[in-house]
Amino acid sequence: MGVRRRQRAAVEPRVVFQQCPGCAYDFVAGTGTRSCGWFDCPYLPEELKVNCPDCNYNFATGEGAPWCGEPPSCQWAAEGRRHAESALRFQAQRR
Repeated sequence: MGVRRRQRAAVEPRVVFQQCPGCAYDFVAGTGTRSCGWFDCPYLPEELKVNCPDCNYNFATGEGAPWCGEPPSCQWAAEGRRHAESALRFQAQRR
């Protein structure tokens, strides 16, 4: 007689966002005064960092001029797009 085990569904780790001290911007609602760029807060968790470390292109908003061409094709582009999807999904879930 065999034992059946259910495979657990993959659970995404919960992303926690800590607001900068003195910041009036609400990342989730998109309101308030920003002291830094969109998705460029130094307190964002790694999964939500969407800016290219070389040229500072923002994969979530498409702002900036990527050095590697249009569309961006550098070694960080695939990871930047994944982070942008995560950041936009995080923002949509929190509204």
